[in-house]
Amino acid sequence: MGELADRVQAMRVRASTPDGMMTAELRNGSEVALSLVPGWYDNCHESDLERQLTRLGSLLWGARTREYWATVSNTTGEHVAGEDRPISPRDVEFTEARETVVARGRSTDGHVTLSVEGMRRWTVTIAPGTVRGLSERDFVNAVRQSASGLIQDQLAQITALKYRIYG
Repeated sequence: MGELADRVQAMRVRASTPDGMMTAELRNGSEVALSLVPGWYDNCHESDLERQLTRLGSLLWGARTREYWATVSNTTGEHVAGEDRPISPRDVEFTEARETVVARGRSTDGHVTLSVEGMRRWTVTIAPGTVRGLSERDFVNAVRQSASGLIQDQLAQITALKYRIYG
């Protein structure tokens, strides 16, 4: 890999929900580590987990995006705050199509399903009975699996989209 790719791969970003009940860290490009305030998991409902994870996904992606552009700036020596405006019809087509990509990830046990459209509209589904049926440790592992799957799906779809549009 090149210097920029190496630095992007090495990025570590963290985000927490506004109430501090959940914190996530993204590292090595696709590894997500989730931590919960002790005791909270056993006293919540699946809908609480869905709301918190939906918010956390958005916050973690925002943190990742900010860190990405800071890394690009540091590597190139130029201030970069975002993508350049599309300049060709293919660029416009790519940008528009990317906003419709729906990436998905699901835990192997089926308890946690994550999806995101255009990396902006997050949906989290926690199967009924998850809190009673999974320990906190198993739940955190299910989220990790789902997040990794979602990231891999997003990367695969974006790669295919680039190939289709730019050939």
